[in-house]
Amino acid sequence: MKRYFLWGSLVLLLATPLYAQQQAVRPKVVLDVWDAVYLDGAKMGHQRTTVEERQQDGQTIYHTTRYLHLTLKRYDGIVTQRMALSTEETPEGEVVGVSMTHYLDQDRKIVQSGRVEGDKLRVRTPSDPDGKAVPWDKDGVLGYYAQERLFQQRKVKAGDRFRFRDYQLPLLRAVALQVVVKGPEEKELLATQKDGAEVKAVKIRKRLLRVEESPEKVTVNGATIPLPRLTVWLDEKLQPVRQESSTPLGRMTLYRTSRILAEKAGMAPELMADFGLNSRIRLPRPIERPFEAREIVYRITVQDDDEPTTTFARDKRQSVENVHGDTFDLRVRAIREPVEVETPGKVEEEFLKSSYFLDCGNAKVREQAAQIVGDEMDPWRKAQRIEKWVHEHMQGNPEVNFAPASQVLRDLQGDCRQHAMLTAALCRAAGIPARTAVGLVYDNDRKRGPGLAFHMWTEVWIKGQWLMLDAVLGHGHVGAAHLKIADHSWQDIQTLAPLLPVTRVTGKVRIDVVEVK
Repeated sequence: MKRYFLWGSLVLLLATPLYAQQQAVRPKVVLDVWDAVYLDGAKMGHQRTTVEERQQDGQTIYHTTRYLHLTLKRYDGIVTQRMALSTEETPEGEVVGVSMTHYLDQDRKIVQSGRVEGDKLRVRTPSDPDGKAVPWDKDGVLGYYAQERLFQQRKVKAGDRFRFRDYQLPLLRAVALQVVVKGPEEKELLATQKDGAEVKAVKIRKRLLRVEESPEKVTVNGATIPLPRLTVWLDEKLQPVRQESSTPLGRMTLYRTSRILAEKAGMAPELMADFGLNSRIRLPRPIERPFEAREIVYRITVQDDDEPTTTFARDKRQSVENVHGDTFDLRVRAIREPVEVETPGKVEEEFLKSSYFLDCGNAKVREQAAQIVGDEMDPWRKAQRIEKWVHEHMQGNPEVNFAPASQVLRDLQGDCRQHAMLTAALCRAAGIPARTAVGLVYDNDRKRGPGLAFHMWTEVWIKGQWLMLDAVLGHGHVGAAHLKIADHSWQDIQTLAPLLPVTRVTGKVRIDVVEVK
């Protein structure tokens, strides 16, 4: 079964072995199955699930790897995303290790693995090979092999209800899932059909048993995030043959099929739906001079959320008003310069430290930051110089995947994500506390009209307050046309978990403009 850490759109991985020692006996493959992956009805990639039986330290261990490969169209660019997760478990289903590998750009990758040590999980990453211990509660946690066999072993039938937990390494926690077995229904599956030498996919209808899985909500950087529900359909052998869920990329459907159909190329790139452009939130009317406005009030309706008013950040710049059910007004004020703060407080060290993605300790990053700020002493002017430099030197390219700031500096290509990460890292290298923020920004596209697009920018701590900079625009400040959802320091993070809060908004909101000042 497919699991839930998929966002991110965001976010894609390939698994590697958990143990470095050589295998004395060649692993025995006990399961090797393929799924064709469709997004909103169009073939976009494949998933492969393999289970190997291994002998380690005199014990039988089942190593399961789920590998996902997608080709997507984003802002007219073509990106390839790969994701996989792995578990290692005993024949009794007890998980002894978890692992993931996140492939970035230019063959870069992050390998993150965890090994169970009593009531702790020792998590190791490239920047922390010794690892750190986090709490481990094995109660109800199932490995991927146990999840593959779950319905058969329980001999499920309509009306059954039960729970299990799936460990999410990027979140460093186990997520509980409520399973409800519904009745049988007719659904489409993929079948293989030969046409001469060519093998084609044809759709057939079959009566299948419907199963619904609902994960509990998770908390990321203080924000409560609902994860997507998963629907699974089982055949007469109670094996999963079709899965479906709503993701930030769109409606994702997996069909269990042959390898040849799973790996078969999907639509030509030019015919693919552009999930970047399609994720825009349309506005009924344009905003005149949006980036010059000192205040804008947005009327927002959020669907399918228990706490809609918490979907956007609330601070001195943004406030929520006029709440009526799932609809509220978000008042956004432009703060373009530092203001006097009576009790400025102290910023945490994490906003100055070097991290995997914001690697401000990199020698090239530090050298470039020093060249940019020169003899400027004022922190705000320093940050503005850095924003301007990134704006003038970066080349827009939506096909670039996520990467550390040092690589972005080396390549000087990317979209808003790379602009924001490089700006934040350079600011930290110049001694200015910085973080990134995600949210929406006004965009008046010639073909699609006015709307709000998902965006990422930088925030810097100046004289006791957080101020925004956007190197994509290069204005030297941010006005009221940016709607903030969340922020993050990226400290102790080697996944894309900080981007997860945008999933509360993707495809779930309607926005209108009430007032512009």
